[in-house]
Amino acid sequence: MTRRNASHPARALGWGMLLALLATGCKPPAVTFPAEPLAATAAGADYDIDGDGTADFFFLANAAGRYDRIAYDRDGDGKPDQIVHLDAIRPQRARHLVIVLDGIPFDVLKAFYQAGHLRLCHPPAELVPPYPVMTDLALEDVFGHTPCDGFEAKFFRRSANRLVGGTSEYLAGKNEPFKKIIQYRAPTMTDGLAYLKPRPYFRKEIHEVKRLWDRRETMETIAYVVSSAAMGSRLGEAGQTETLRWCERLMYQAVYETAGLVKVTLLADHGQTNVPCQPAGLRKYLKAKKWRLVQRLRNDRDVALVDFGLVTCAAMSTRRPAELARDLIASPKVTLASYADGDAVVVLSRDGEATIRSADGKTFEYTPRTGDPLKLADLAKGPADGRAILKATVAAGHEYPDALYRLWRAHFALAENPPDVIVSLDDRYYHGSAGFAGAVKMASTHGGLNRANSTTFIMSSAGKIEGPLRSEDVPDAMRQLFARPFPLGR
Repeated sequence: MTRRNASHPARALGWGMLLALLATGCKPPAVTFPAEPLAATAAGADYDIDGDGTADFFFLANAAGRYDRIAYDRDGDGKPDQIVHLDAIRPQRARHLVIVLDGIPFDVLKAFYQAGHLRLCHPPAELVPPYPVMTDLALEDVFGHTPCDGFEAKFFRRSANRLVGGTSEYLAGKNEPFKKIIQYRAPTMTDGLAYLKPRPYFRKEIHEVKRLWDRRETMETIAYVVSSAAMGSRLGEAGQTETLRWCERLMYQAVYETAGLVKVTLLADHGQTNVPCQPAGLRKYLKAKKWRLVQRLRNDRDVALVDFGLVTCAAMSTRRPAELARDLIASPKVTLASYADGDAVVVLSRDGEATIRSADGKTFEYTPRTGDPLKLADLAKGPADGRAILKATVAAGHEYPDALYRLWRAHFALAENPPDVIVSLDDRYYHGSAGFAGAVKMASTHGGLNRANSTTFIMSSAGKIEGPLRSEDVPDAMRQLFARPFPLGR
């Protein structure tokens, strides 16, 4: 008699083990730099690379605590005797390793840096992505590349009057034009594995980035690591910190192996809520409000609701955006709703209603009709400079950083197919595909306008980057540091 459980590999090993094997593969690890130093003080850190129990590689810190020198022990006495001054190596003469992580909040990175990590880099600058807070939108900005078709791979195409896209378009990378100009992005077919087994898949990715770097094919290597999103979404802040530890090891190994002839830039696309969340039930809510959920708009009560990624925002199209927005803001799970009205953006919250206008995308008029939905009445009196609002809101830790520009752009100048109504959800709730929602429990996600969802970071060993920045400012910041275009492959 055949023993079914033993003969079928999925039953014998378990699906979890098979997924882990698929994620990790059979290649030996490429990131082998020690996870911890032998000793670490304010003056630097000592590492044992060859495993004999004695330090043979050293990071030496300046007065600010940044590692501005490396040193090797060449005579075996455990003391540095060959010192390399990293700041003396011009960025233009060094290879550039760019690691782009998915979903790391600024506060998590800041705490990690203040604990003495990533000290090869200058202090981080705060980076604010576009709204809605989506990877595709943010990274097209980061690389100064082609505007996205929609906010996600599924969206409402106005010219066709129907919802288009979805899983097949996502797998084909249709909403990720930036993939053509970077050196690493894991195959989209494997993205789902990361959410089922985040740790093994993330480690596979970080080793793949190192192998790509080792092939020395380009002066600049840009790697987008998608599985860091799964580390945060499934494991929360602990997963994000673990992600940063592995990035630190990769960075330090690259510096060790090149004798300092590398500059490293580390950044993320957006923040994360770090709040466990559950489905918001927007479909059920809208049906209860007598809206008809459709693929095509035919009458005034029709709504084309996009449900794809599991995010703290939602996009929808309708012929009656003002009515729809007011119905949505009545839900306790919705914090903000906005829609375009002529040349204005109308934004609503339970604290009131206001309009945002701009003739040039630089100066904005914020006019409360009732209350103060964005809590900006004191900061945005009369015509307000967008850059000034960016700096003031980030410096103050404001609930809605750079809100005027981001909301205006979301409706008028971000994607080729903007929806009619956009909502931000309470961080305890998400909206998206029911199929995706049934596969995993979410410890964190992103999408909304608030600071937790939004604010992330950028930092580099090539020089200090002054913040705060918008995602679209990254190409100019890199050009200033390296005196060459960014990305080089564009």
